[in-house]
Amino acid sequence: MKKIILWVLVLMIVCATMSCAKPDYKKVVNDFITTSTPIKDYTIREVETTSSPKWMAVIVYIKQGRANMPNVLFVSSDGLSIVPNSMIYVNNKPIFNKKLEPELGKIDFQLSGKDRLVYNPSGNKTIYMFTDPDCPFCKQAREKLQNYNGEYRVVVKYFPLEQIHPGATKKAIGEQAEWLKNNRKDLLKESDIFKEAERMVQEDIMEARKAEITGVPTYVLEDGTVKQGLF
Repeated sequence: MKKIILWVLVLMIVCATMSCAKPDYKKVVNDFITTSTPIKDYTIREVETTSSPKWMAVIVYIKQGRANMPNVLFVSSDGLSIVPNSMIYVNNKPIFNKKLEPELGKIDFQLSGKDRLVYNPSGNKTIYMFTDPDCPFCKQAREKLQNYNGEYRVVVKYFPLEQIHPGATKKAIGEQAEWLKNNRKDLLKESDIFKEAERMVQEDIMEARKAEITGVPTYVLEDGTVKQGLF
């Protein structure tokens, strides 16, 4: 009789433990991705709490070319429901506010930096900033860099997005020509200055494409790491 009671107690404890165990949120998301999406190359990084006790956030990085792009999938606390590619709001407020930056990988070639505008030339680390004269985010970054005195020496390069900002390439060439006019005294003719500026901007564009840069401002560190949102 005592043995029966003991086994019943053990069974009750096991059942209670199983019912109280947290779901494997990573497995829930992995099962969803493998059965419901065409995504093949991805990494499930971490599970984080949200402002709602009913939902957990599972962070997934999906490989796109050289880059890893962040995605958040929300899984209900009981593990039975999943919401991909959409934010959940409670009382008109998002339940997850963490900013996730894409991991843009590294380039394996050296960028040209000669005869470019440099912010904070006394910085001990060089970083290359690809910019578009008509990009509002680039303008904000360059305004911040006017008074920047941190660790980076910021070299300005151009990647005008003509499909979004028609005429941006002409403006980029104009900006580069103005720099050359003030700093390259060997270029005496306006036509020579313009030709050199045009060559340099086209060089920047080719490098940006080779680096698989698709938006601006984008930054490339000395070791080739590509980043966004630094300034």
